[in-house]
Amino acid sequence: MPGARRSVSTDRDLTRLRAAITAFFFLDGFVFAGWVARIPAIKDQTGASEGALGLALLGVSAGGTATMMATGRLCRRYGNHPTTVAAGVLLAGSVALPPLTHSALALGLVLLVFGTGFGALNVAMNSAAVDLIAALRRPVMPGFHAAFSLGGMAGA
Repeated sequence: MPGARRSVSTDRDLTRLRAAITAFFFLDGFVFAGWVARIPAIKDQTGASEGALGLALLGVSAGGTATMMATGRLCRRYGNHPTTVAAGVLLAGSVALPPLTHSALALGLVLLVFGTGFGALNVAMNSAAVDLIAALRRPVMPGFHAAFSLGGMAGA
């Protein structure tokens, strides 16, 4: 009902949801920055030339691009929150894969998986954030993006 005060339990639920979404944004920045800081070591480990490394790094963009449209449909079908959690699990698991590679080709393939998790998580958590903003009826997105940046600083 427009203009009606939300119940205290609903306010608490929204506060917990805001904290959870903030944590996902922070962790997303942390994981991504942690990966980027390790690129030189992974390059040495794989013995990749600059050109081969550049091609392997395209895996992140290719995975993310391919996944982003599908993630919107997954959010509509299963909900933003379950999709966010599933994408977070995929991203967390995939970040452990690059250190296991020993060729540029293998690196490119695991970065395709990493990009898939990264792209899916970004779409899902932003969708969840937009829903929360609608429920709160005030702009809180800058705080989420600040959490991503803080996570990036911590991860680097």
